[in-house]
Amino acid sequence: VRLKHAYIMICKEVIKDSNVNIVEIKAEYYPNAKSGQDSSGIKVKSAIQWIEAKSAKPIEVRLYDRLYKVEKPESMEDLNPNSLTKNTTALIEPAVINEKPNERFQFERHGYFYADPIDYTAELPVFNMIVGLKDSWAKKTEPKKRNPAQAKPKKVQIDGEVAPMSDEQKRLFELYKNEHKLNSEVANTLARDEVLSNFYAEALKSLHAPVAIANIVTNEVARELKEQTIEELHFTPEQIATLVAMVEEGEISSKIAKEVFEEMAANGVDPKEYVEEKGLKQISDPAEILPIIEEIIAKNPENVAKYKAGNDRLFGFFVGQTLKATGGKANPKVVNELLFQSLN
Repeated sequence: VRLKHAYIMICKEVIKDSNVNIVEIKAEYYPNAKSGQDSSGIKVKSAIQWIEAKSAKPIEVRLYDRLYKVEKPESMEDLNPNSLTKNTTALIEPAVINEKPNERFQFERHGYFYADPIDYTAELPVFNMIVGLKDSWAKKTEPKKRNPAQAKPKKVQIDGEVAPMSDEQKRLFELYKNEHKLNSEVANTLARDEVLSNFYAEALKSLHAPVAIANIVTNEVARELKEQTIEELHFTPEQIATLVAMVEEGEISSKIAKEVFEEMAANGVDPKEYVEEKGLKQISDPAEILPIIEEIIAKNPENVAKYKAGNDRLFGFFVGQTLKATGGKANPKVVNELLFQSLN
């Protein structure tokens, strides 16, 4: 098996205690099988996510779920007792703790996390989940029956590894990576999937924003295509380009863009018309945002004092309060600039 981003290992001995619990695994590694430089020729079917025990640091992780158990709560009994779960035995790479306070991190297979601006300490770092990778409450619907003639081409897998690229796929991969500046993972996904690649190319005709368009195509669009064919989609490549342009131009935030996309996917709405109808345009006028920031600062003198005393993590608290006060409509970049000026 491979240790992710490291070497291929082979288990030699498993040591158990008196309760038959595994307490130690003795293994050998192949020095010529390091990830990214592998010349061993060994094929493995999976990789283990791992952390080095001696240098790992203890942290507290807070996982958030829906506040209520039902869609339309009526009483306190509808509160979800598991809306907050704390893991106080988690371990993390020391490098994460040394990053900038306002950085976001993806904890693999769990979600995206942010250092708590108030409870985080050097002795016990605290991380809050801000986006989960999977919605455990999402309604599950029966997948639509596909017409075999319309079925999307599947990747060929051989002995646990994706089959080698064809010449055309290699050409597309190099184009996406070198000219469109996509990262290797996104370029690989597009190059290997003819349907996604064609959709991406059509969207680019309306807006030259390869990175932004590729991200939404390989994530949101790809997710929709797991349950339906390209002909069954309720949106077009041109509409995806319009949605991306609205984010790029600061008309809506990326958070609002996700909401708009969900409506496009479910009901076929036009992105511009939907944003206008729901009043979702982003607030970017400093004259409109500054009074809100000044009010928040005035209401939180203790946190202002702590921030000025050197607790930089509290900057995130003020950002969050400002976005909350504007219903998430304030332009985060403008908010950050105005807050920095007001607090320093």
